Amino acid sequence: MRTWIEHFGAAWQWSAAGVVHLFRSEVAARMELAGAIVGLAWLAVLRRSPAEIGIFLLLAAAVLAVEALNTAIETIVDEISPHRSEFARRAKDLGSAAVFFMLTAAGLYLAGLTAVSFVSR
Repeated sequence: MRTWIEHFGAAWQWSAAGVVHLFRSEVAARMELAGAIVGLAWLAVLRRSPAEIGIFLLLAAAVLAVEALNTAIETIVDEISPHRSEFARRAKDLGSAAVFFMLTAAGLYLAGLTAVSFVSR
């Protein structure tokens, strides 16, 4: 049991270090966090339900998770292929596309809740 607790503590430290690195090194992650905060405030202004706000927070967390994975892809690719290559471009473009799809999902959800709020008034 003790090893599980020790592993959990170590895993938490590794995750925290990843979060710190993500927000220190990636402007996009800071922008996505700011967008999530603004979106959360907007949903509060619209008086959306706790469930709807919870779904938005899950989508915002998914955006940041995909951004972290994209950053990991970029880090690996930069190490493997420090010079310009077709492989590197494709890998980075695909990681960027994944972030785009998550941002689009979160944005469409927020836009949908906004539209419903104004139509129902």
